[in-house]
Amino acid sequence: MKNSLLFIFLILISNLTSAQDIFEKYQKNPEASYLSVSPKMFEMLGKLSINTGDANTDGFIEMIQNLKSFKVLSSKSIGIATDMESWVLSQLDQTDLETIMNISEKEVDVQFCAVYGPDDSKVERLVMFVKGAQKYADQEGLNLSNIDYILLSIEGNIDLNQIAILTEIVDVPGGNFLKELN
Repeated sequence: MKNSLLFIFLILISNLTSAQDIFEKYQKNPEASYLSVSPKMFEMLGKLSINTGDANTDGFIEMIQNLKSFKVLSSKSIGIATDMESWVLSQLDQTDLETIMNISEKEVDVQFCAVYGPDDSKVERLVMFVKGAQKYADQEGLNLSNIDYILLSIEGNIDLNQIAILTEIVDVPGGNFLKELN
């Protein structure tokens, strides 16, 4: 009986571990593009004392200083996209993450999920999953590749009013969809 329980426990742990490592799993895969900003980078930014005198810019800088993680994975591979979608579904089942908005437009599907923070305009975690982004890029005349499927995960004290600006600065594929959250 103990061996059976141990076996079940190990299977559950391995499923959770693989679900949490979707970004690392594909970070060196030639069929994917990967971007990660480490917590150390945000910690370094937090040590800078920047004051511009502009309330919007200062709010944006403060939000960046309060981020813990910023990861983006994109690919044209249907196999990788299936793993991305499975990861999102497992996060919805196993964590406090909940779907807050779905957008379907011009053959592009975008799902936003979040873990809410202390007030309505802040979240502790934001996940965006995009299917069909290459069609959007082609329709807009953008010269981008490897972006048909995009998975974005941001953790920290995230101000929804500022997040679209951050994705524009970092030039995240699909970042324009974040403007829909405002």
